[in-house]
Amino acid sequence: MISPAFDGESNAGMKTLVDELLNEQQSLTAVERFSQHHESVSEPLQARYYHDLIPLSKPGKGEQYRFEVDLDVCSGCKACVTACHSLNGLDEGESWRDVGAIVTPDKPDAAMQVVTTACHHCADPACANGCPTLAYEKESDTGVVRHLDDQCIGCQYCTLTCPYEVPKYNDRLGIVRKCDMCQSRLREGEAPACVQACPNEAIKIRIVSVEEVEASSQNGKRLLPGTVESSITKPTTKFVNLHASADEWMKPADHDDLTPAHGHFPLALMLVFTQVGAGIITADVLVRLFGSSPLPLWHALLGAAFCFGGLGAAPLHLGRPEIAWKAFLGWRKSWLSREILAFGPWSGLVAAYVGSLILPLPDWLPRFVPDALGIGAVLTGFVGVFCSMMVYIFTKRPFWGAKHTGLRFGLTAVVAGAVFAAPGLALAALLIKLSYEAVLTVEKASPFKKSARILTGPLALAQYARFGFGLLGAALLVASGVHEFIALAALGCLVLGDLVERIHYFQAVETPKMPGGITAS
Repeated sequence: MISPAFDGESNAGMKTLVDELLNEQQSLTAVERFSQHHESVSEPLQARYYHDLIPLSKPGKGEQYRFEVDLDVCSGCKACVTACHSLNGLDEGESWRDVGAIVTPDKPDAAMQVVTTACHHCADPACANGCPTLAYEKESDTGVVRHLDDQCIGCQYCTLTCPYEVPKYNDRLGIVRKCDMCQSRLREGEAPACVQACPNEAIKIRIVSVEEVEASSQNGKRLLPGTVESSITKPTTKFVNLHASADEWMKPADHDDLTPAHGHFPLALMLVFTQVGAGIITADVLVRLFGSSPLPLWHALLGAAFCFGGLGAAPLHLGRPEIAWKAFLGWRKSWLSREILAFGPWSGLVAAYVGSLILPLPDWLPRFVPDALGIGAVLTGFVGVFCSMMVYIFTKRPFWGAKHTGLRFGLTAVVAGAVFAAPGLALAALLIKLSYEAVLTVEKASPFKKSARILTGPLALAQYARFGFGLLGAALLVASGVHEFIALAALGCLVLGDLVERIHYFQAVETPKMPGGITAS
């Protein structure tokens, strides 16, 4: 009898388990085939392309990661921008890496070098130093400066303090975001998106000593022509193969771009109204203490109205006002936090002072209580205005320097406060303020040449309106002795003029940043 195992005819149509498994292998899904293909891979398949572009070891004590950019091989293809945008899931129009250029437009032997740039992960980051909510963190082991999205209230102050225009505001989310050097990839030995995507290997990640960064940031050194002095934040990015003597004859391609900066209307409104309110309340208290007779009650009420109007406008600038309470967390180093902490008690003291003038005081309260409340309101108002000044002085933008910011903010308070109490003083202070602003519009006389060109170029019509309101206010001040209504009209003109001036304070500032692209003529 023949065994079935040797019966070729009877077993020809039968399939063993091995046959079925082999057939199944031929019908694997794409995911299963991909999994099998990579099952034995110990590192990413593209690692062979970027292993020499990132360190094989991690930073040691006193070291951190940094970008190194070879200007000779960057072609400006923007593959790095696209890769960063795609990997990080950025919104349309949002970019954490930018491409610009430095050029020699006035030379017969014209030259250009393309610049790709992202966050410089500074040794002393200004974004973190100014943030009122402590929404920035510099990692101790990598040196990467990370933005903590959940902590951000969208005040955008970091966009003003960073001299390289790195943090970018996202309208949809109401917060700022920035490059974090793809630190989650670096920790796993993978290159950041921009490094991996560059076809010319122009971007590398290197390890640098923090001491070396600090030393290289001294003596007026700059990252590139047209950028601010590196001593401000001590940026770590290194640009190699920069043309010899580039600082002498190269400049950013967008150097002559006169596009005004963001006007920040809610901030302008807050600054003008709080300074006007502080001036009026100060005048009211001083006249009450030292004058022959106090000013009418409506004067103090007017000052309180400006005070609360200004403070009410402040949250309109925030992307996430619902968590505005976090703004005091950075009080140890942020002038914005200190401004908020000063204006809080100020508003309470102003309300209490005005209330003490309206309501009869209980017999058990000392008669000097209104005066004490008034003095407290004056002092806290002065501290608040000073903090407002420091918020912008801290950015180290020349147009917002101490002298220029102090004149603008201080004279606004003086003019408003003296309109009813001392019209002659108000007129003199106003003419000084208008004269100073007029000088800033004359390119030959102004210390800020580009700002002067912006004021007389794109902002010319608004600048005429500013002087128009100011001069009309001056004329009304001269006639204010006839009736107090004329003084009110003068104050209205002065406030409108100062609102335009304060918007121009933001728009006409020369914004420090990395070189941009060539602008259309």
